[in-house]
Amino acid sequence: MNNESQHTPVRIALVGLGGHGRTIQHASDEATSLEVVAVYDPVEEEAQAAAERFGCDAASSYDAVLERDDLDAVGLVTPNHLHLPQARAAFVAGLDVFVEKPIANTVADGQAMIDAAQAADRLLMVGHNMRFSRSFRMAKQKIDDGELGDIVSVEIHFSADNTQRMAKDVWRLRPDQCPLLPVMQLGIHALDLVHFMAGRIEEVHAFAQSVTTQPEVIDSVTATFRLNSGRLGTMVSNYCTPVRFEYRVAGTEGFLQCTPHHVWYRSAADSDRAGGGEAETHDFMEFGMESYVLQMQAFGEAVQQRTQPPIDGPAGLQALAVVEAMHQSSTSGAPQPIPSFIEQSSAV
Repeated sequence: MNNESQHTPVRIALVGLGGHGRTIQHASDEATSLEVVAVYDPVEEEAQAAAERFGCDAASSYDAVLERDDLDAVGLVTPNHLHLPQARAAFVAGLDVFVEKPIANTVADGQAMIDAAQAADRLLMVGHNMRFSRSFRMAKQKIDDGELGDIVSVEIHFSADNTQRMAKDVWRLRPDQCPLLPVMQLGIHALDLVHFMAGRIEEVHAFAQSVTTQPEVIDSVTATFRLNSGRLGTMVSNYCTPVRFEYRVAGTEGFLQCTPHHVWYRSAADSDRAGGGEAETHDFMEFGMESYVLQMQAFGEAVQQRTQPPIDGPAGLQALAVVEAMHQSSTSGAPQPIPSFIEQSSAV
């Protein structure tokens, strides 16, 4: 690719425009590496609103999107079970793909997506935007710099009361289309952050229940896990309590707590015997949705430069593998091992 094409915006079609799709619309609009030239959504009102926003065409179908000759990539913000067929069709059409997390509905489908991208020599990036947040990047830097000493434990709590606002017929409430609902849709962000910040999860023991939904739909999950370093962690993720995104790391030399917009750190030297002492705090609220913009900017730059995306297929598949193992564990009652997919990934 010549120098001029490395700076020419990537022509992208956004597919799936309502709900979280509006967030990706905003991020794509702000990303200078992208130019939205087409949109598609089966809900005509969403498609027309997005077309007006970008001054572009609203395609009549997904097939019509792929038939265009002015595209470099597609961005998929669609139901999980559609990711594989839609991505595979895009690769066949010669397009690079950004897909919202999770990469797919099953590990088998996720691997098939990776294989299809490789066969077509196309790029695949997965939307784990929290890796781009200032708070989690600062937390990772403190861990990497040794400020916490030896990591002893990791605690994560990613929850929201989303089921209280969902229509009863949405795909998220169908176990065949969204197994282990809260972890698949929300907690998977936290699992990806564990891989990003602390190491690969290699075994998990999970318990699941239905609290506010019909019995076959899981809305609350609690799990313990073991990292490849041997260290231990716990996770709570549900769709039936008020919003809380929190990540805690305890080390021999300090304690770290962070959310998408805040970091709190206290060193062992500053801790007293009552659990108090001077703490270092950082507030990143003013940066709002920056992580989504940086995510889409990174995708565009990877396409421009033909480089491996910062959150590639294997990284997305690794997070999904933990979710699948949690599901199996909650059903069998036994801990489940998790294979590694990230040895060749640039994202971990």
